[in-house]
Amino acid sequence: MHSALIDMIAAGQTDVGRVRSRNEDSFHLDPARGLAVICDGMGGHAGGDIASRTAVEVVAAVLASQDQAGGAVSGGVGRTPSPAEEDRAADEAATTVRSAVVAANRRINALNRQRGFAEGRGMGTTLVGLWRVPGTGRVVVFHAGDSRLYRLRDGELRLLTRDHSLYQVWLDNGRRGQAPQRNIIVRALGTGEQVEPDIAIHDLRPDDLYLLCSDGLTGIVPEGVIQRMLIEQPPPAAEDACARLIALANGAGGPDNITLILARFVLRPA
Repeated sequence: MHSALIDMIAAGQTDVGRVRSRNEDSFHLDPARGLAVICDGMGGHAGGDIASRTAVEVVAAVLASQDQAGGAVSGGVGRTPSPAEEDRAADEAATTVRSAVVAANRRINALNRQRGFAEGRGMGTTLVGLWRVPGTGRVVVFHAGDSRLYRLRDGELRLLTRDHSLYQVWLDNGRRGQAPQRNIIVRALGTGEQVEPDIAIHDLRPDDLYLLCSDGLTGIVPEGVIQRMLIEQPPPAAEDACARLIALANGAGGPDNITLILARFVLRPA
């Protein structure tokens, strides 16, 4: 379906939680561009909040410049792109996303070096994002770390990302030995000179609802509870759903910062 016929309706919220004194999460939301990004910073006094803010700013700037440079599928107004054109646009968008993440990693890593931190030390951040491929009915999903992206479609909540965590490695290896802590991640921006984000392309359908979130939500609120709440919420209630999900995490102790974005893609009224 041509993206010109689809609009994003979205809301995002962040909360420090009940235990932490500092909010190291950041998010960026641009419904006009179909862009949503969440970063969960690490490093405490080393600057986790700076890392997350830097990452969302760099990624948003690179993707916005691509839009301004005319990165959409070419053609006349209202013309539906061919499958080959959509494939080409999606490939180009994935390349642009990778460049944006690499640029953000480079910026944070340079800040760490300036502060005298050794490789693998200092501030870092997870990242998860969604970007509608300009001029198409597809979206790019990208992430590094354990912040997640879910899609609710036809009442089914599906996880579209896979945690880059030691716990996930343990699961993948058959749960042999003692389970590691869930919050130890094995891929992040800023702590090394290179990072490789996971990038995937998905087709859009009307009424798709995407949830992007830091682990301050999914580490404390079960997926089944999240699914039931999202199904109960009518389309205009994204802000209310965000607030209710944050309240659930805080009600269960709020041990971490909580950040989420809800983005629904809807048909534009005729």
